[in-house]
Amino acid sequence: MKNGYIIRFVATLLASGLCLLSAQADNPQGAEEKKKTSGKKPIVTVKHSTLYKNSHIIVNRGAHTIIPKRSILFLPERIKTRVVEKPSGTFVLWPTFKRNNRDWIWTYEVTLDQARGITPLPEGKMKDFAKLSRMVVALYRGNPVSVLPPKQDSSKDSPNKK
Repeated sequence: MKNGYIIRFVATLLASGLCLLSAQADNPQGAEEKKKTSGKKPIVTVKHSTLYKNSHIIVNRGAHTIIPKRSILFLPERIKTRVVEKPSGTFVLWPTFKRNNRDWIWTYEVTLDQARGITPLPEGKMKDFAKLSRMVVALYRGNPVSVLPPKQDSSKDSPNKK
């Protein structure tokens, strides 16, 4: 009885190994690379985007970092040259870049509603930022975040809507 169990076990192992070999033989290497073309136009066109295209690139002292678009709340004229289109220097993560450049970067913590544009930033905040003469970056929970412009309430404009 023990021999029959061992024989069945070995036969199962051999059969599963043969199945794997035959599966590889049916699908030779490089078969995935051959694509069938039907001549039809694609239904969806995918726009390729990069992280750099969706971010502000900030450079200083041979290093650069990225932060989301619309996360810069205030940018003084004297440091506009530090926000560039193409990166240069070594990439550095935001926390390190902020720590190394704290002499000209200031951060302002916003709420989630402010970031979404539901609640506007407090009045007079932009005047306070101008007095700092530093770049002001919006943060949510310590990380840079885009701040959408305040949404206009359409129910106030139209008296028929309730």
